[in-house]
Amino acid sequence: MKLFLMALLLVATPLTLTGCETETQTEIESDGDVDVDREIGFDEGAAAEAGAEAEANMEAAGERIQAGAEQAGDAVVGAADRAEDVIDSNIDLGENAENQGD
Repeated sequence: MKLFLMALLLVATPLTLTGCETETQTEIESDGDVDVDREIGFDEGAAAEAGAEAEANMEAAGERIQAGAEQAGDAVVGAADRAEDVIDSNIDLGENAENQGD
C-alpha cells in the first residue's frame, strides 16, 4: 500500500481517478527551492455513491442467499418426509411379518 501511495505522489501530472481528487500546492522558498505538495483525497459524492452501490449489492446478495437457504431447507424437509415414509413402511412390513408368524 505504501508503494502504491508513493507511486501516486511521484507522478508529475495531475491524477484523475474515479472518486479521487488531487490538490497540488507549489511554494517557492526564500532560497529558490521549489516545494510541491500533493494531496490525494476522495470525492465525497463518489464515495457516497460507491457506499450506496456496495450496500445495494450486499442486500441483493443477502436476498439470493436467503432464497437459496429456503430452497435447501425445503429440500431437506422433503427428504426427511420421504425417509420417514420409508421407515414407516418398513416398520409396517415388519409388524405384518410378526403378526403372520403368530
